[in-house]
Amino acid sequence: MRAVHILGNGKVQIDEYPMPVPNENQVLVKVTASGVCGSEMGAVRGEKGMEMNGGHEVAGIIADPNGHAQWEEGDRVGVFTLQGCGKCRWCRIGKDTFCSEVGTPSATHAEYCVSKAASMVKLDDDVSNPVAVLLCGDGLGVPYGATVRSGLEPGDITCVFGCGPVGLGMVLVQAFLGAKVIAVEPSQARRDLAMKMGAWQTIDPTATDDMVGLLKDMTDGWGPDKVYECAGRQDTLDVAMDATKPEGIIVCVGHGKQSIDPQRLIIKRNMRMMGNWVAHPAWYDDMLCMYQSGLDVDRLITGIYPPEQAQAAYDGMIDQTAGKVILTWE
Repeated sequence: MRAVHILGNGKVQIDEYPMPVPNENQVLVKVTASGVCGSEMGAVRGEKGMEMNGGHEVAGIIADPNGHAQWEEGDRVGVFTLQGCGKCRWCRIGKDTFCSEVGTPSATHAEYCVSKAASMVKLDDDVSNPVAVLLCGDGLGVPYGATVRSGLEPGDITCVFGCGPVGLGMVLVQAFLGAKVIAVEPSQARRDLAMKMGAWQTIDPTATDDMVGLLKDMTDGWGPDKVYECAGRQDTLDVAMDATKPEGIIVCVGHGKQSIDPQRLIIKRNMRMMGNWVAHPAWYDDMLCMYQSGLDVDRLITGIYPPEQAQAAYDGMIDQTAGKVILTWE
């Protein structure tokens, strides 16, 4: 089969690989669409590359049910990014995220992949393959989870630091739910995308020496009600802690080396800080309902590419001009 090979130094190519073979708990999926994730960029930009690719967001068609009666050959499926053992307490309530055996489907930028039979959902006819990638993966799951868990309410003023695909998803979901969203992002292209997602205002952090003061000026001296740190940077986390209003909420979403002094949240602040990692499979129905109620998930997708154009797909992520990028394998 064909699959993306991440070479490193910004290069990818399509190579031939052996077909994956499902074990007793898995099924074989013919991939129809796979999403490029920011988590792959370390290998793409690095010198060593990968033996194959780090894809893990996928929609497809059942090619071989492998004896699992709940699936039939030809079923359209969305594959969940996080897949647990299927038996423990967390898996039974749809929060595979916390399963001690949790893992992800691997190397899904390919014509075929395997998935745990219990970690998929049959797709409604009105859900396209690219949209399914977002609903079942990081693209919408992370923004949805972080937003809902923070208790966002209509009229809240929020601030999103970092407008990569996940940050853009935050803007889209929060604007849909009635928030006034401030998007902070150094890339002009991604600030423009944030406005298309429904942002109220955007800020270029390289154009001001007083981000905290600017955010307070924009919010009548209070600071944003809720701040979402999607960059995984210490400097943005520091601004978030200083700018968020007293009794406000900071949600840490980005991955990076960071530290905090809890006293900054306590003294005259009474603030809350929380984390959000990936998406629970249990959230799928609620996200589907939001999509079917008008959330324009397709706006997050800035490029859909066939395998032959994989390099162009990754280039948009490398130069930070793209939103969510999808590879199609049909």
